[in-house]
Amino acid sequence: MGVLELGIEVSGGKSIATSQYHSRALKIIRPHYLDDSGQVYYIIVNPGGGYVGGDAYRIKVDVAEGASALLTDQSAAKVYRTPDDYVVQNVEFNVAEGAVLEYIPDQLILYRDADFRQHLTANVHPNGSLFFSDIVTPGWSPDGGHFLYKQAHLRNVVNVGGELALVDNIKLQPLSSEFGQEKEFYMGGRTHVATAICFAPGVTEDLIRDVRAKIDEHAAADESMIASVTATERPGFVVRALGNRTEELLQLILDVAGEVRGQLRGHRDITLRQY
Repeated sequence: MGVLELGIEVSGGKSIATSQYHSRALKIIRPHYLDDSGQVYYIIVNPGGGYVGGDAYRIKVDVAEGASALLTDQSAAKVYRTPDDYVVQNVEFNVAEGAVLEYIPDQLILYRDADFRQHLTANVHPNGSLFFSDIVTPGWSPDGGHFLYKQAHLRNVVNVGGELALVDNIKLQPLSSEFGQEKEFYMGGRTHVATAICFAPGVTEDLIRDVRAKIDEHAAADESMIASVTATERPGFVVRALGNRTEELLQLILDVAGEVRGQLRGHRDITLRQY
C-alpha cells in the first residue's frame, strides 16, 4: 500500500516541490539537479521491496506552469505471487502550460502467478510536454520458464487541452489458452515489451523521422529487437518495442527521450542517477 503526491513549481529560476505527501510504501529521495536547466529530478522508492496481492498504490504529480520535472524509480518494480488478488496502481499526471514532465521508470518484473493492473491518466495543457514509458518483463523462474505471470494490464489515457488524445491499452494474459496458442503472434518470439508515449507542441514529422532513425539504429545493433513509432493526431507519438533484454529497451527509451529533449528544449541526454 502507498500514496505519493507531488506538486512542482518554479521558484528562484529552478523547479522545486511546493507540495509533497507520501505514506507507507511510497517515498521519494531528496531532489537532484542533473544540469543547469533548472529541471528537478526525483527518485521514487518502494522500501517494501516489491508488490504482493491486495496492494494498492496511488501516484499523483502536478507540474505547474513553466516547471519541469524528471521522475524515475530506484529499482525495478517486482510483482510477486498474487494467488487470490491483484496489485493495482493508479497514476495521475497534470502538466500545465509550458510545463514538462518526464517519467522513465525501471522495468516492471512479474513473477509466477503475478497480476498487476495500472491505470495512468495524464492531463496535459496544449503547450505542456509529457514523456513517459514502461517496460514489462517476465520474472525469473526456477524451471527457466517464461510468461508464467497471470496478467499485466497497463492502460494509459492522455487528455490534451481537455480532449481525449490517446487511449493505449496493453493487456497480457500469458496463462490464457489464446496467448499460449498464439505466443509467436503476440510477442514475435520476444519476452519483453516497452512503450514510450510523448505529447509536446513541438513534435513534428521531422522529429518523428529522427526518432524512427534512432529506433532503426537500435534494431540494427540488437537483432532481437523490433520497434516502431506511430504519430498521434495531436502533436506526439507512441513507440512500441519488443525485445529480450531490459537494458537495450531502456536505452532505446532514453535515446528517444534524449532526441525529444535536445530538439525541443536544447537539453542534453538523460543519465539517470538512482541513489
